[in-house]
Amino acid sequence: MSKIGLLVECGRDGLEVVMCRKIVALLNDEKGGKLQIDAAPMVNKQRLIEECGTATADLLSQGCERVLILWDERPAWPKMDEPLCWHKDREQIRAELKKARVPAGKVHLICIEREFESWLLFDHVMLSCALSRPAHKVKPPRNPDRIGNPKSAMMTLFNQHGGRRYVDVEAARRFAKCLTSLNRLRRCDTFKRFEAKLLGAH
Repeated sequence: MSKIGLLVECGRDGLEVVMCRKIVALLNDEKGGKLQIDAAPMVNKQRLIEECGTATADLLSQGCERVLILWDERPAWPKMDEPLCWHKDREQIRAELKKARVPAGKVHLICIEREFESWLLFDHVMLSCALSRPAHKVKPPRNPDRIGNPKSAMMTLFNQHGGRRYVDVEAARRFAKCLTSLNRLRRCDTFKRFEAKLLGAH
């Protein structure tokens, strides 16, 4: 059994925690592996960046082979005049890891272009299932990792198909139940990087 630490910017049962566990389960089924993740929910992006050093060191001390730090390029409440810059985020994270004396080879940084919903919007089959529209395929926007606001695009889909409000925590288990393959998510470059680091690629 390989135990992998994972820092995410959500609550204990938030979207990223629930979906990453399902992703690992599908990877294990697909590859006959025995990956296990120990998720550390950091609540939000600011806290993830500020406390990643201590949290990563704790996960390693608890027996994790390596730690993946997963965060959104787009803040939850972006300022209109503030450009997105994951390079700045990365440098701040590295500084905190260095301060906590975390070995560089034990941690991998994965910034999702835009936000976690970008990954989910690549899978129209999962979305159709989650929105109870299997006979009428849901059509998400093309290149969801390039659109300005994927969360807003997800809200629009939920409103269009049933008039329901999209709340990521509430939708998480429905998404997880409906995700049956990783092939469509693999069209997203940052998801492929996440998968590679889960599997131990350097």
